[in-house]
Amino acid sequence: MKIWMMLACAVLVCGCTMKTETGYEPQKLGDSEGVQRGYYATPFSPEARQADQERDVSFSNRRPTDWRP
Repeated sequence: MKIWMMLACAVLVCGCTMKTETGYEPQKLGDSEGVQRGYYATPFSPEARQADQERDVSFSNRRPTDWRP
């Protein structure tokens, strides 16, 4: 009986995925918490301003710079 219970639990756990019925699988965003809060903030709130600043800083860090002397 104990083996059947363990087997049933193993089957239930193996069946759990983040996929929906339509096959969509959500992916994590690579953004910081501030930028993620900015997605749901009103356009001119402090959270939205902070998200814009973080986005600008991350863009300028990724942007190639002029390396000529």
